[in-house]
This record gives sequence, structure tokens and C-alpha cells, in this order.
Amino acid sequence: MKKLPNIKNISFLQLALTMLFVVSLLVSNVITSKQVLLPFGIVMTGAVFIFPITYILSDVFSEVYGYRWSRLTAYMAFAANLFMVIVFSLVIVTPAPSFWVHQEAFQTVLGNTPRILVASLLAFMIGDFVNDRVFKKMKEKYPASHKGFGWRAILSSFAGEVIDSLIFLPIAFLGKMSINNLVVMLIMQVIIKTGYEIIILPITYKVVHTVSKYEKGSQPNESKTIYSYDNKQIQK
Repeated sequence: MKKLPNIKNISFLQLALTMLFVVSLLVSNVITSKQVLLPFGIVMTGAVFIFPITYILSDVFSEVYGYRWSRLTAYMAFAANLFMVIVFSLVIVTPAPSFWVHQEAFQTVLGNTPRILVASLLAFMIGDFVNDRVFKKMKEKYPASHKGFGWRAILSSFAGEVIDSLIFLPIAFLGKMSINNLVVMLIMQVIIKTGYEIIILPITYKVVHTVSKYEKGSQPNESKTIYSYDNKQIQK
């Protein structure tokens, strides 16, 4: 069994970014039930407002803090989402007083059918795993630098989104819509989300370099280190 990262080597920024990532995924799962109309008639879920945060942080974890920490954040996010869903379900099934008339609205926003829940959690865990594995494999060529980061970020996200969509959409909607519509939705979701990754890539670059610079500067001058793809430290 692999050991967890030494807590003494974890900076305040690393903890803060991890907390932001987990919270963002929780918020994303709550607001995803709202459909929003974007320019050019494009319709997406309310989670579109969270995509930039989760996409950028996912790349930061893989690039700066390494594969093991990126996987650990995914496990924490999964556990937090599962806990949230269980609590929501318990609150929903608990009887409400007669004067409270918002039960249906509450259940619509915070409730999930077992089918959607399984599809969402399964797609997230497997899709994120594929994303991290592709990123890790590509990072092996430049373990101690950010060279090639753009390609790693885009290709790993593309692979993860393909797997995510192939799992979530059929489980969630097969039998509820035609195969043709399902295929179109799958293709468009991958294209839009990958395109989103490409558009915000300059911002991701900036964040990665800023976080990396901070982490190097926060360590003792006599023993500065940077993280490699497998979360081992390399002397600089």
C-alpha cells in the first residue's frame, strides 16, 4: 500500500486549493440541475460556471503536486459528494410539517435519482482516473519542468471527458432518449468541454507557474525542491 504524502511537506496553498477543488465539485453537483442558455443557443448545465475552477485545479494538482496528490483529491471529492448525497437524501425523506410547502422544490433541486447518482459518481471516478493516468504518462518525459504542459492538459482532459461521457450519458439517459440524440449529446459535450479547456489554457498556464513559483519559494533556500509526476521530490 502506497503511503500518503507527508503532511509536513504540504503547504497552506496546497491545502487551500484542495479545499477549493472539493467545494467546487460539491457546488457543481448542486447547480447542475439548472439548465442555462448560452450565446448561439448553446444549452448547458449550471455547472458551466464551475468548469474553469475544477479544470484549472485538476491540471495544477497533476503538474505541480504530482499524480498521487491528484488522485487523493479525487478520492476526497468522491467521498464528500457521497456524504452530501446521503445527507440530502435523509433530509428529503424526513417528514415535513404541514405548513412547509416547499418539499417538492427542495427535492427537485437537491434530490437525485439512484440512476443519475450512480452515473455521476462512476463517471467522475473513472473519467478522472483516465485523465490523471494520461497526464502522468505524458509528464514522464519532462518530470522536472513544465515543458509540454499545454499538450498534457488538453489531451488528458480530452481522454477523461470521452470516458466520462461514455459512462454517464448511457447510464443516465439510455431508454429516455433516442440513440441518435444520445450520440449527438455525447459528441457535443466532449467538444465543448475540451474546447473550454483550450480557451482557458493561458489562464491555467499562469496559475500553474504562479503556484509552482510559490511552492519553490516557500521551501528553505538550502533545500529547494519541485514535484515530479509521481509526487516524488527532485532537488533543484
